[in-house]
Amino acid sequence: MPVKGVGPALPTGIVIDRDSAVTIAAQLAEQLTWLIATGALAPGDRMPSIRDLGAELGIHHHTVRQAYLDLDSRELITVRRGTPATVREFTGLWPARPPYGGAMRAQGVLIAAHTPFYLPLIRGIERGGAEAGVLTIVAATDNNIVRSKLQMRQFVTAGVRGIIAVSMGRPVYDEVGQAGAENAIHAVYCDQPTETVDSFRFDEHGAGHELASHLAGHGHRRVAFMTPSLDYPNMASLYRGFTQAVQDGVLEGVDVVKCDDFSLEAGAAAARTALTSTAPPSAIATVADELAIGVIDAARTVGANVPDDLALVSYGAIDAGAYVDPPITTIALPAEQMGLLAARRLAARIRGDRPEGTTYLPGRLIVRASCGRHDPESAMSGA
Repeated sequence: MPVKGVGPALPTGIVIDRDSAVTIAAQLAEQLTWLIATGALAPGDRMPSIRDLGAELGIHHHTVRQAYLDLDSRELITVRRGTPATVREFTGLWPARPPYGGAMRAQGVLIAAHTPFYLPLIRGIERGGAEAGVLTIVAATDNNIVRSKLQMRQFVTAGVRGIIAVSMGRPVYDEVGQAGAENAIHAVYCDQPTETVDSFRFDEHGAGHELASHLAGHGHRRVAFMTPSLDYPNMASLYRGFTQAVQDGVLEGVDVVKCDDFSLEAGAAAARTALTSTAPPSAIATVADELAIGVIDAARTVGANVPDDLALVSYGAIDAGAYVDPPITTIALPAEQMGLLAARRLAARIRGDRPEGTTYLPGRLIVRASCGRHDPESAMSGA
C-alpha cells in the first residue's frame, strides 16, 4: 500500500476479469474504491502513477486514467496534472456507491452484536428479503462505532441497496444523513428509540410498566433493575416504565443495579454483589434473559432460592429462558415480525415510496415460576 512521505506503492489484490461484461476501467475503479472505503488506502496516500499501475496490471494506461478520473469525480482521490494522485478524506457513503447497478440485489443488516435475542429478528429480515428477491448480508459491530462506519462503507461499496440498522441507529443516521434526497442511501431502523423515521420499536415503556405491576402483584414494593447502562435508549425506555409505576403508586422505588454487559457472567457477578449486600433485593428485573439466567446461578451460589427468596422477571424471551430452573417470567417480543416489517419497509423505500414514521410493536408477558406463586387461572402457560 502507499505510504505517506515515502512514495507510491502498487495496490495489491486487484484482479481484472477480461471476460466480464463490466469494463476494465469500471472494475479497476470499483476495486480501488473498496481499498479506499476500507482504509487500505488511507487519506493522504499517494496513488501509483497511471503508467506504473497499468504496467503492473497489464492494462493500457488510458484505462487506468479513466478509472482515476472516475474516482476524482466522486471525490475519493485528487488528480492534478503534474503531481501524483492522492487519496482524499472519506466524507460520506455516497461517493463509494458503484456507478452502475450491477446484478446483485442485496440489503445490508448492521447489528450491534450477535445475540440469541436478535436471531428471530434476522430471520424476519431474511424472510422479507426473500419476498423481494434480495440477498441479506449481516455484519455485527460489537457496539464499536469505528467498526460500524467501516462496515457501512463496505456495504455501500459492495452495492447494497439499503441498510437495516439494529440497535445502531445514530451511527447509521449520521452517515446516511449526509446524502442528499436524490442520492439517498435508504435506511430502516429497528429497536432504536432515538430514530423516528422508518423506525420499528418495541414498546419498552409499556413492558417495563407491566413487569413492575406484575411484581407488585406478588407483594414487592421495591425492585432492583439490572442493566449494563441506561445510556442505551431502549434500556432507558424500559427503565422509565418502572419509574412510571413508581409515579403511579404501583411501586415505592426502583434501584438500578449495573452489570458489565448482557452476558450470563455479567448477570451472575452483579447479582452476587447485590444479594450479599447489607440490603439485598427481594425482586430483580433484568433487561435481558441472559442476565436473568446469570442471576439464578448467582442466587444458588449465595444460598438464595428463586423465587422463594428472590422474585425474578426479565425482558426479551430467548428460548433458553423456558428451560432453566426455575423458568423465567419474561416479556416476549415480536422480533421476527419486526424484522419482516423492516425488510418490507426498506424494499418500499427503494421502490420510491415516501418515508414513514415509527411503528410500535407491543410485547407479551409470559408468566413462569421465577416470579413466585401466582393464580394458575390467570397465569399464562407460555414457553
